[in-house]
Amino acid sequence: FGSCAKHWQHQPIWNAIIAKQPDLFLFIGDNIYADTDGRTAWEVTKGQLTGEWNRLADKPEFQKARAAFPFLATWDNHDYGSHAGGAEVPTKHDAKECFLTFFGEPKTSPRWTRSGIYDAKIIGPVGQRVQIILLDTKFNRSAFKKDPTPKEERLKSGKVGGYLPDDDPSKTHLGEKQWSWLETELQKPAELRLVCSSIQVIPDQKGMDEWGNFPRERQRLFDLIAKTNANDVILLSGNVHFAEISTTQISKLNSTPIPLLEFTSSGMTHVEQAYGDAANRYRVAGPFVDLNFGLVEINWDDGIAKLTACDVNGNERFHHDLSISSIQH
Repeated sequence: FGSCAKHWQHQPIWNAIIAKQPDLFLFIGDNIYADTDGRTAWEVTKGQLTGEWNRLADKPEFQKARAAFPFLATWDNHDYGSHAGGAEVPTKHDAKECFLTFFGEPKTSPRWTRSGIYDAKIIGPVGQRVQIILLDTKFNRSAFKKDPTPKEERLKSGKVGGYLPDDDPSKTHLGEKQWSWLETELQKPAELRLVCSSIQVIPDQKGMDEWGNFPRERQRLFDLIAKTNANDVILLSGNVHFAEISTTQISKLNSTPIPLLEFTSSGMTHVEQAYGDAANRYRVAGPFVDLNFGLVEINWDDGIAKLTACDVNGNERFHHDLSISSIQH
C-alpha cells in the first residue's frame, strides 16, 4: 500500500512494488495532486480532475503496475480536490464521479449511491479471510478548528500543522451514514481486517489533517472496534510523507486492553523531514523519511502479519511482526 504520489513526477517506485508480486495494492490517498503544482493550491473543476487522472493513467510505470496486480483505493485531500476541504466542497460529487470512473467502479456498485466513496471487500477462504475497509475521511468531514498560534511559534514547539483538537459533539469525521455502514462491516466474519484511513488515526500531536482534530470521533472509532468485537484490526494510513508504526490500546467491556496498531506509509514521490521529526508518543517503529511503500505479508501457518516499510528500491527499512491471535477477540 502507499500514498502521496505527485502524478507529474517520475514514479520509479512502481518497479519495486511490481517486483514484490503483491496480491493487491491499496492506494489510500493523494493518489494524484489535482489541486496544486507543489507550490500553490487552488480549487478544481471536474474537467481539471478528469485531466489530472488521465495524466496518471498515461504514466508508463503506473500502466505496468496496473497490469500487474489489482488496485483498491480511497482518497485524501489532493485527489478529493481541496487542500483543507471537507463536506462543504461544492465539487465533491464531481470528484467522486472522476475517482470512481478512473478506478473502474461498476455502475452497479453501491459506492455510486453512498455519501462518499467508502467501501469494503472480504478476500480469501474461511479461516484466511482478510477484510479491506476503505474509509472516506473527506466527503462528510466537518470544518477544522484553526490554531491561532503564529506558524513560527508552532514550529518551535514541534507542531507542524495549523489545527486544534475540536471537542464539539456536532462535528463529524465520517458522517452518520458511514458510521452506521462501518458498524455493520465490522460485524462481518473475517480473520483479519485492514482498515484504511487516508489520514493518521493514532498519532495526534502534529496538528495536521488527522483524527486527533476530532477526539470524540477518534474515540468513537476505538469504541466501535471494541463494541463489535472486531479486535482483529490493523489500521493503514498515509498523508504524512514518511513511514512509521504506532500503537495504542483499546478496552473492551469486562476485558483487558488489547493492542491496536497503525502502519503509516506515505511519500511515493516526495517526503517531508519536518513531519517525520514531529512528536509521536505512540511510535514503535520509524520514522523512515524517504520514498517508501508499505508491505503487509500474512503467514497463516505461523499466525504472523509482517508489516514492512520498503524504500524506492524495495529494500526493507524497518519491520514489525504482529501475532494475529494477539489482536483477535
